[in-house]
Formats: sequence, C-alpha cells, structure tokens
Amino acid sequence: MKRMQDSQFTVGRVINFAMTGFTIVVVPIFQSECAPPALRGMISATLQLQIGFGQLVASLVNYGTKGMDGDVSWLIPTGLQLVVPIIILGLLPMLPESPRWLMARGRKDEALRAMAKLRKKDVPIELLREEMELLAASDTNRGKGTWKEIFQGVNRRRTTIAVTAMFFQQITGQAFVSQYAVIFYQRQKIPNPFGISVVQAVVGLVTVIFTSLVVDSFGRRPILLTGGSFMAFFLFVLGGVGTIRNPNATQKNAMVASNILFGASYALSWAPLSYTILGEAATSRLKEKTNNLATSISVITTFVVSFTLPYLLNPPYAALGARVGFVYGSISAISVVVAWLLIPEMKGRSLEEVDEMFEKNIAVRQFRDYQSSGIGRVIAGEDNTGTEVSGKSSVSGANQAV
Repeated sequence: MKRMQDSQFTVGRVINFAMTGFTIVVVPIFQSECAPPALRGMISATLQLQIGFGQLVASLVNYGTKGMDGDVSWLIPTGLQLVVPIIILGLLPMLPESPRWLMARGRKDEALRAMAKLRKKDVPIELLREEMELLAASDTNRGKGTWKEIFQGVNRRRTTIAVTAMFFQQITGQAFVSQYAVIFYQRQKIPNPFGISVVQAVVGLVTVIFTSLVVDSFGRRPILLTGGSFMAFFLFVLGGVGTIRNPNATQKNAMVASNILFGASYALSWAPLSYTILGEAATSRLKEKTNNLATSISVITTFVVSFTLPYLLNPPYAALGARVGFVYGSISAISVVVAWLLIPEMKGRSLEEVDEMFEKNIAVRQFRDYQSSGIGRVIAGEDNTGTEVSGKSSVSGANQAV
C-alpha cells in the first residue's frame, strides 16, 4: 500500500511540476503583451505575488496540521491543493486573449475586442483601431520564429538576458529558505521552526507587494542591484555566524534574522523581476521559444540546487550548516555584477520600443535615456495615455517615424 502511495505522489508531483512549468512560460508572455508599458512591471510581478501567497497558505496549513496524528496530517495539505486549480478553471473563460497574439494570426476583430476589454472603458474605439493598425504594421508581431533564430544576431543577446534572469533567480540559493529552512532550524535546535517559516512567508509576501508598487517608478535595474547586494550581505552574515562552534541564543537569532532578511531581499528583487525581464527580453515572435529555454534552465537549476543542498548542509557530507551562506552569498554577489553588466532598463517601454533598442544594439546603461523614434514610441504613448501622440493621428505619426 505504501509503495502505491509513493508512486501516486511521484506521478502527482510530476504532473504538478509540469503545469508549473507551463505557467512560468506562458504567464510572463501574456502579462507583458497585455499590460500597458507604464504598469508592466507591477502586473508581471503578480506572478511571484501569487507564488508568495501560496507559500504563505502552505506554511499556515503545515503549521496547523503538524501536530495531527494519522493520515489526516498529510491528506489535508494535499487535498487543499485542488482548491486553486478549480478557481482558475472557473475564471479562465473570462480572460481575454493577448491582442498581439491575435494580430500575429490575422484575427483583427478578435484582437480589437480583446484590446477593448484590457483598456479603460472610456477609451474611444477609434483609438483602439489605430493601435491595432500600429501592431499590424510592426514586423515583430508577425509569425513565429525558429529555434535557430533565438541564437542569431541581436536575438542571441536577448536570449542571454532571459536565461540569465531565470538562472540567477534559482542559483542564488532561495531553496535554502523556501525548502530547507525548517529542517535547518531543527538541526540548529532553534525553537518553533514552523512558526518562523510562517513569518518568513509573510515577510516575503509583503516585500513582493512593495516591489510590485514601486518597480515601474524605480525601474528594474536599481531594484535588482539593491536586492542582490542585500542578498549577498545577509548570506555572508549567516555564514559568519555559522563559523561559531556552539552558538548561543543571540547568535541563533542572528541566523534566523539573516534568513528572513535574505528572503525579503530575494522577494524584493530576483524573485518577481526575473519574470518581468523574461516577459520583456525576447522579441514577440520568439517569446515562446526563448521563454521555454529560459524556464528549462531555471528548472534544471532548481533541481541542482535542491538536490545538492542536503549534501552541503548535513553530515556526513560537506556539513556546512549555516556556512552554506558563504557559497550562495558569493553567487548572489556575482548576480549583482552580472545584472549591472548585462540586464538593461526596460521600464515604461512598449515591447516594440524594446525591439528597436535591441536592433540598434544600444548599450545596457544607455537604455534608460534612449529616445526611440519608431512605431514603438507611438504604441507606448497610446498604451500609457489613451490619447493621440503629438496631436496627430497615431497611424500617420507611426508612418512618419518609420
């Protein structure tokens, strides 16, 4: 019987993880294509917000069932996982399709209806039609590219950015806090490890909400660089305390605080903004393939980190304990350097503007101040303000820009 249950759990986890992979690929694309440029950071950060909320609920459920006897202690957490998929299935028919996706397939009428649902109710239908014409005039929204294209020309740079964002989201050691924190606290004989995990989840959720509110004001790069720096700092503090052979209560509290603050720094930066960058980096016709590759790298990285962490933490292997902070702190420090060198600022830009800047090979630190001149600038103006640009019709303005 137990072997059958183990097999069922394994199959269930495979299906669950596969659906998670679909979500990570599709949701950033959908959000980036539907959101106005001025709100794209906030909207795309909601993916991590949902993940953080799920972690909080899971922590509370585990905390509430940890003392129960018998099968009910695992049947309740497992059964509750059915609730959210049922809610999602009920709400999916209300979700409009991406106008860019519809335009790429020549379904203009459907694209117009979808755009009307996504924009303010008082936006004139004529303005929406003009925006549809702009999207139709953009070559980046036509057809689907090949796998070979994501490694060619300017697309190679864009693929590298997407892959880098998803790689450092996982390699910086978030699994230590999200998956192994309770076990770590138990081994360190820290009281109430399940309660601490709830506090971590609450702090992470609050921090993600804060990021979603400020990311379109401050931009992606400053938050990534700040958050990554704090991640490295708190992990180094954790590692430093871990060198003490018999830590006292104050030093154990320092370990807990470092873990919680690392989780907050991660929720501030790499956790939500990796999905934002994933949705922005690739050109529209290659987003599906680029995101598939980046997500695959993320899944592999997650597996490697999760698989190796027990060997790094526990005897009779590396037995680093809290000193594992030195390992992931160093990686977090590297992530700051890589973000500074590689990831450009794309806040407030239409996806077509982003295409233009990559096509012109604009340097990373010049993205923020670059003045675009093509169709993308007009689309950004219409998306963000719902008014005509420079007193001219959008189509004529786009034609002059081109």
